[in-house]
Amino acid sequence: MYDPQSPGEGTLPKYLFAASVAALSLLSACGAKSDAPVKREPGSWSTKITIAKLEGKGVTPDAKAGMQQMFDAMSRMTVCVTPEASAREDIGHNLENASGAGSNCQFDKRDLTGETISFSGTCGEGTHRVRMTATGTSGTTAQDMTMKVEPLGASGTPEGIMEMHVVTTRDGACKPTDITPPPVPAAPAAPAGATK
Repeated sequence: MYDPQSPGEGTLPKYLFAASVAALSLLSACGAKSDAPVKREPGSWSTKITIAKLEGKGVTPDAKAGMQQMFDAMSRMTVCVTPEASAREDIGHNLENASGAGSNCQFDKRDLTGETISFSGTCGEGTHRVRMTATGTSGTTAQDMTMKVEPLGASGTPEGIMEMHVVTTRDGACKPTDITPPPVPAAPAAPAGATK
């Protein structure tokens, strides 16, 4: 597994590495709740991530190759999306959670209508703030999105960029070799008499 701080593999600043992983996690459930909800069909899913650009302070020439190697290894793994998991997918909820305690994200754009996925926002605080942008489509058997992660300096201007192309496809029914993530716990019920 690629280590962003391992000598000889190229140095990728930890904050940029963590931000890219966090951004991808927001897309792990891209069925958006909307007037015309589109959710992934249950089955075996694979993801291919291609790094289109990786630039910035502290990024060595080998960093892009190292990160791409890690993503290539991830693309060889397939995930079983169960009917229960498919029913609960909701990127809107993911974005709301990212805005909560610990993530400190503020989203200025959220277009999750039908098959459209488009959002942008800023996460983090102090000297560890990043700008995240994602655009693309999310269908029942395929997803195709472009993501950008930009670390921000003290003045709020970008100091680098990681741009990724993420393609996720359904490859038929779940297989014995698929990874099946544990079920996500249901949201706790509101206490009796509670008001919103």
